[in-house]
Amino acid sequence: MKAVNKKQTGQTVKTVAFAIMMLAAAGASAAGFAADGKAMITQIRTGIYAVVGVVAGLCLLWQFVQGWGGRKQWTDILETSLWIVGAGAGIAMATWLFTKGGSMTF
Repeated sequence: MKAVNKKQTGQTVKTVAFAIMMLAAAGASAAGFAADGKAMITQIRTGIYAVVGVVAGLCLLWQFVQGWGGRKQWTDILETSLWIVGAGAGIAMATWLFTKGGSMTF
């Protein structure tokens, strides 16, 4: 039987420990990137909600002004309100579909 060199064994343990730490660091780095990416996407989505909300509010206000002037009926205002609901739901639906698509495995 061959004698085990303590120096060689210590170097092997250090090499394995270094490899484990490097893999753990890569995993932590990837997790951090995913968190940053998710936060960025959430901010973009919130910005889109804000812009669409302002435009929708102005459109609905314009419909009320047109109604006050006698050029629009309540059914027109209701139709505009439904389009606004559809615009908000479209963003939520796209987010849901993207999340479901990302969870698919092949």
